[in-house]
Amino acid sequence: MERVVITGADGFIGSHFTRKCIEEGVEVWAVVHPKYGRKEKIENLPGVHIVVSDIQGLFSKIDKFPRSVDAFYHFSWKGINAHDRDDFDCQMENMGMNLDAVRFAAYLRPRVFIVPGSTNEYLYHGKPINESAIPSPPNAYGSVKIAIRYLSQLYARKFGMGFVYVVIAGIYASDRKDNNVIYYTIERLLRGEKPALTKLEQLWDYVHIDDVVEALYLLGNKGKNDVFYTVGRGDNQPLYKYIETIRNLINPDLPLGIGDVPYVSDELPCSCVDLTAINRDTGFVPKVDFEDGIKGVIEMLREEMKNE
Repeated sequence: MERVVITGADGFIGSHFTRKCIEEGVEVWAVVHPKYGRKEKIENLPGVHIVVSDIQGLFSKIDKFPRSVDAFYHFSWKGINAHDRDDFDCQMENMGMNLDAVRFAAYLRPRVFIVPGSTNEYLYHGKPINESAIPSPPNAYGSVKIAIRYLSQLYARKFGMGFVYVVIAGIYASDRKDNNVIYYTIERLLRGEKPALTKLEQLWDYVHIDDVVEALYLLGNKGKNDVFYTVGRGDNQPLYKYIETIRNLINPDLPLGIGDVPYVSDELPCSCVDLTAINRDTGFVPKVDFEDGIKGVIEMLREEMKNE
């Protein structure tokens, strides 16, 4: 790839991916929202052209883009936090925004339009997610993601663009703090407190952001049209294994409250991925072991707590 457009280029995935593209010598047209954007995260990177606009406004700013690009990455999304995932109005806005992005991309004639999805779409499939996975979204967020996959694929085909949809497992990084069991456990243990946890028997996969952006870059270069891809580490192990790894890194003698909290349902969620397709088509192999990657998160939270 030589030229790409990235919407949401100042977001978590977008900013990391923008830096990845620059490292690889790819010129980036970075779309940043005029109200919610944080262009300072990327504006000093060489080879980045920032376009301040919402998705609908892009049609009036076509002159700020090159006449053609190799790939169009659509990362813009509203309402990704847990408390917004059942906000139907918010999630439905994402559908219109996504289709507008496909329509705008057609003017730039990319080889491929790439959209990331979430394991949230298949949370009760019960086994590693691949092209045969049965959708089982628990909320509006997952439901709209599924709809966008199929609508965008049809829309891209109408405009003669290739289309790649990639479901990404749980992402972690030293510059991101999430409201999930990993960050909760680290904080409790660093404070010398015992975390209160369920048995954590559900199968899960966590992937470092460095592996995610590597996979996205490879998909832009080598991804096949209309193929369903998944990205993760591929460990697919019970959640308690990750928690035990975290505890052992902080202090092996600290107690864990695994099993202290009862399950709220007999049906356990599952967030696992099958890496067969992306490995076959792009050669992608994750490089960051969970133990190595999570050390950075632990240190980030340790430093944060020192400054409280």
